Amino acid sequence: MYHLNDLLTFVSVAKTGGVGSAAKAQGLSAATVSHRITKLEEVLNLKLFHRNSRKVQLTNEGLIFLDRIEPILADLREAELDAGSGTGAVRGHLRVTLSPWILSRFIMPLMDAFQSRHPDLTVEFLAVDRYVSLVDEGIDCAIRVGQLADSNLKARKLSDNDRIICAAPAFCDRHGTPETIEDLRLMRWACLPWQTRFDTHDGVLAISRQIAVSNSDMLTEAAVQGLGLAVKSRLAVQRELESGVLREITPGLLRSPDAPISFVHASTATPGRKVRAFSELAEKSFQNRQLS
Repeated sequence: MYHLNDLLTFVSVAKTGGVGSAAKAQGLSAATVSHRITKLEEVLNLKLFHRNSRKVQLTNEGLIFLDRIEPILADLREAELDAGSGTGAVRGHLRVTLSPWILSRFIMPLMDAFQSRHPDLTVEFLAVDRYVSLVDEGIDCAIRVGQLADSNLKARKLSDNDRIICAAPAFCDRHGTPETIEDLRLMRWACLPWQTRFDTHDGVLAISRQIAVSNSDMLTEAAVQGLGLAVKSRLAVQRELESGVLREITPGLLRSPDAPISFVHASTATPGRKVRAFSELAEKSFQNRQLS
């Protein structure tokens, strides 16, 4: 049977690319490192490395084993810290998915201070407007907009939010200000690719898209430039509404406009320290906005 130290040594050899460098990193002799790798290969009945006189290289089986074992070791480290004083530094790599406007307007302004508090944590943002499966795409957590479907994920609401129809004043000056669903059907629209129709209190509104963009920040820009009406989260364009570069059109027309902002993570266990740290950042970012 192999032990935890054998796994740690395997990861060290894989990352440093050599027995000697791994021995130096772990404060072991090269003979001890070689013995641990040999024992691990015998127990697993796998060849983990290709070896020559100068370096070692992971086999395909070794790559698969490394990919599976690293998150397990990271979870063990998290468990040690959670069971202990909890004062250790937050380390590792965090993958987060969220809408581009949330990243640019809420998260990025706080990231400098966050990095100063957690210098050993790296963060990767997948900023897209599409639905992203946390499990399928290896994501640690998400900030999502809208009503959440039932799932195995844990969620906590960060903020209230609703969707509105908006336009630039210059657009309304040129094309008129729509007041009814029939007026809206005749207007030019800027949309995300999947925005083709909306439920309203007066029926289904099928729209004619003159411009489709794949990014919510670019949708805001299209509306500001007067290229068409747009359906946006109120929080995504709050700045533009307050400054007057966008105005809300036909308020109250959309059916079920509520689109709360939620922090989401896997429900398999208590979230690790890096997820908790980012959760606190997300909560603070929306609290700051509500207080401003």
